[in-house]
Amino acid sequence: MSNQWFGLKKWAVVLIALTVIVAMSACGNGNTEGSGGTASSAPETTASNDAGNTAATNSDGGKEEQEKITLTFFTNNSDRNTGQGKVEQILIDQYMKEHPNITIKVETLSPDPQFQDKIKVYNASTSLPDIISAWGNVNYLGPLVANNALAELNRGELENLGFIPAALDSFSVDGKLYGFPRNSDFFVIYYNKKIFADNGLQVPKTEAELLDIFQKLKAKNIVPIAMDGQDAWVSGIWFDTMVQRAAGTWEVSHKAMDRSGSFKNEDTIMAARHMQQWIDAGAYGLGFLNQDYGTARNVFGQGKAAMYMMGEWEMGMASDENFPEEVRNNIGAFPFPSIEGGKGTTGDLTAWFGGGYAVSAYSKHKAEAIDFLKWMFRPDGWAKQVWVNGVTFPAQKYDQFMTGNETNVQKDLTQIFSNAKSYSGTVNQDKFTPDTQTTYYNSIQKLEGKQMTPEQFVEIIDQAAEQSANN
Repeated sequence: MSNQWFGLKKWAVVLIALTVIVAMSACGNGNTEGSGGTASSAPETTASNDAGNTAATNSDGGKEEQEKITLTFFTNNSDRNTGQGKVEQILIDQYMKEHPNITIKVETLSPDPQFQDKIKVYNASTSLPDIISAWGNVNYLGPLVANNALAELNRGELENLGFIPAALDSFSVDGKLYGFPRNSDFFVIYYNKKIFADNGLQVPKTEAELLDIFQKLKAKNIVPIAMDGQDAWVSGIWFDTMVQRAAGTWEVSHKAMDRSGSFKNEDTIMAARHMQQWIDAGAYGLGFLNQDYGTARNVFGQGKAAMYMMGEWEMGMASDENFPEEVRNNIGAFPFPSIEGGKGTTGDLTAWFGGGYAVSAYSKHKAEAIDFLKWMFRPDGWAKQVWVNGVTFPAQKYDQFMTGNETNVQKDLTQIFSNAKSYSGTVNQDKFTPDTQTTYYNSIQKLEGKQMTPEQFVEIIDQAAEQSANN
């Protein structure tokens, strides 16, 4: 376990205690339930500030106008009415109200691959918006830092904002901090408790139990798992999880990527073989490789699939009024089951620090952009808003905001996170360089489409890992 994840583990221990407290206080109370993205690009939106100018008192007792400043904010959260996008907009609107000389112009684009492609365009033309969505990984952060495109942040100035130290580490390069981390992310299987109950199904703890569920659901013409197969990053996280379930350790993947090991081993081949086994068993229905993020989310949210493979950031589905109340009230989550012949357990959690924000080094208003982010992540800001609204797990301490009225899926996710015995750290795909990441994604989709055998798959991705390490 790395030092980075020791920090997370320590926080998880605190969370266990809090969970007990919450559970005790919740007795007798009724219960209810991100990075994520939407299915398509959203048009640029501008959040205008019409509050007028702020006037400050000058030395003569008169009033002097503050400079009017416009900050550009480019985000991957296109949906501004639900989830993380809604929280972003609430905080932006509040900030502009309190700082009437500041206008924050919002541009959105999703899903993430399209967003990141546009970041590359902005970077190439040295025209990054003042504030951008960012990810603390080599693939994303590395090229921007190497191009001197991001403003370095003063870690000391963030000490009182309650960030988990390991989360800040994930946005650091060579000891220098370049981002404000947003979430503590982890991968689960959501499920519709009513569909399970109506069909006499129990939460599976083993792969054999899960495969049996697939067959029972298929017999009722119910899609077992809604899956975003079009965006290969989801399958990449699934692959990481399956490698751990086969090997019983995260070290196989870690060593394959730092080249002290290799993907060419029996555990990795087993993981790939079991992925094809799930697909052959009809886990995701027909045509799932053409199904994008928004479509998969909607299939589950509309009650047309019994399960949905995704990160904790989608717990906001339970409060998304685009979905029927019956579905919203019956969303739960469980960890990935063990697999036949594997050594991993349901207590091993694929978990990492997800998205966040960075400031452009080219910005004419770096100080104001950083001030806004410091305000956004003050203790009563992002962490409180995402938790009390059931949106996601923040990368900051949030125990003071737990009420005992958390939604059912929040409680399920808290239990999964708290009970985990090991955490993956940064997922494999984020360690590949941009070019080799493309090879990795293409290979996963060929594996899923049965265009590549498990043996061919591990051979190709091992070559990609070697190339990545040598770049």
